[in-house]
Amino acid sequence: MKIKIWSDFQCPFCYMGETRLEGVLGDMELTEPVEIVYKAYQLDPEAGDEPKETMTEHFMAGHDLTQEEAGKRMAKITAMAARVGLAYDLPGVKVCSSMGAHRLMKFAASRLSPGRLKKLNFHLFKANFEENLLLADHNVLADIAAGVGLAREEVLDMLSGDEYKADVMADQRELDSREDFEFVPYMLAGNGAVVQGVVTDHQLHDWIEGAMAGAGGGPSAKGDGCGPEGCAV
Repeated sequence: MKIKIWSDFQCPFCYMGETRLEGVLGDMELTEPVEIVYKAYQLDPEAGDEPKETMTEHFMAGHDLTQEEAGKRMAKITAMAARVGLAYDLPGVKVCSSMGAHRLMKFAASRLSPGRLKKLNFHLFKANFEENLLLADHNVLADIAAGVGLAREEVLDMLSGDEYKADVMADQRELDSREDFEFVPYMLAGNGAVVQGVVTDHQLHDWIEGAMAGAGGGPSAKGDGCGPEGCAV
């Protein structure tokens, strides 16, 4: 079975949602392997490589919140992340372009085993939300890539040009064209059933079972996530 996942490395719900999916898949006694296809989505395509704002400022501007209100919003998200074993430091996140990270995933897709590609994916999320590294920094990306077996200099060479930008933008257009799209993470199973945002383990379990059964449609679910209009929490 194939699951396509659109996400953004600047989306705190995407890290949670993908972590929860991996946990549910690991707990299920599956009768066939599951192939995860990572698709790119930039919540802020206009963001530059230099940080334009902190996550606190991002929530204040995007949701018309006071600093105190933004802090409470982020505290709620941090508590959600803790329930799946993630230690967020949202005030320290540097809001910047995620294009380089998405390009790195495209570059790595044909060079790494599925297990190592998954490891790279989660390392990129962790670098942003737990370690507060600048995800648009090519040296940061190259260090993370080297940690999963990619050649650091090859990664830097790729990032210095425009390779894979068109692929990232194609993923973006594909998701934007879907009439039901509201939030990332956006997970599409082979039977057409969709999960958007962070949902419960039970909902994920039912969604996966429905996809395995191969029936058309099947149970879809929606939870908290981030979209072009902001984050719903």
